[in-house]
Amino acid sequence: MNKNYPKLKPNIRLFADPDGEAQTDNEPTAVANTEPKQTDTKDELERLRSDNRLYEKTLKGILGVADGEELGDINKRITNFNSNLQAKLSAVNDKIIAAEIKSLQGYDTKLLAKVIDRSNIKVNEVGTITGLQEAVATATEEFPAVVIKKDKSAPYAPYHPAGR
Repeated sequence: MNKNYPKLKPNIRLFADPDGEAQTDNEPTAVANTEPKQTDTKDELERLRSDNRLYEKTLKGILGVADGEELGDINKRITNFNSNLQAKLSAVNDKIIAAEIKSLQGYDTKLLAKVIDRSNIKVNEVGTITGLQEAVATATEEFPAVVIKKDKSAPYAPYHPAGR
């Protein structure tokens, strides 16, 4: 056979039909049913609904929504939740900074707490405070009254009855 011509498949009937008609390979065969059964779909739908109820209940618990109350606009609720969380975090950080200022020795801590610039004082996730010493140094330069001066008087001596 010549290489330029494609090979032709001969149409040979190996087994003849009793009716005399030949079967061709082009006839469609029975296709297996690939659609899911209706019961499987219903089971899946019920499982998804129960998962949805569970997630909604959990979300209501996190966002602080009462049982009978609807979630409504979830994005608005999440924004409110995050803003409340940030406000609480800021309040806790302020208390940590105030406690650290009160623990400083040699300073009038009440005055220092009022005059110190807290914008550069940061508290990280672990609770470590950064920038406090620099803020204290700046406050002592601007307001020298925050430093408690020690008197250089004579040490205390109890009264001696003999006068000595």
